[in-house]
Amino acid sequence: MKKTIILYYDKQCFFCDNYVRLLKLKENFEIILKDARLHLDEIKQLSNNLDINDGFVVIYEKRCFQGSLALQFLNTAVDKTTFIGKLHFLFKYDNLFSKILYKLFFNMRKIIFFLFNKNPKI
Repeated sequence: MKKTIILYYDKQCFFCDNYVRLLKLKENFEIILKDARLHLDEIKQLSNNLDINDGFVVIYEKRCFQGSLALQFLNTAVDKTTFIGKLHFLFKYDNLFSKILYKLFFNMRKIIFFLFNKNPKI
């Protein structure tokens, strides 16, 4: 039986949308992708401490991971033969590198939204 991973992300974000479309998990995982803008109530029910504007959220076995911690978790589940999987394997998305990379993409997201005169807040 496959284990389920739920990923809440901003489908309107160029980086987020492309990342999740390229993300392929190992065969023993099933991924459910949810646009955070359409599922805010679900996110709030998961935890009062979660703010989707702080980064995407991964749910696995009743545990919540957000931002760079979500990247760390996905490193264990991603198929290493894909492009994204090879990046996860190469960089391992742990600790300092994970935090720096995530902040870089997070800030680039804000810049892209600003350039297209869109509100990055969900």
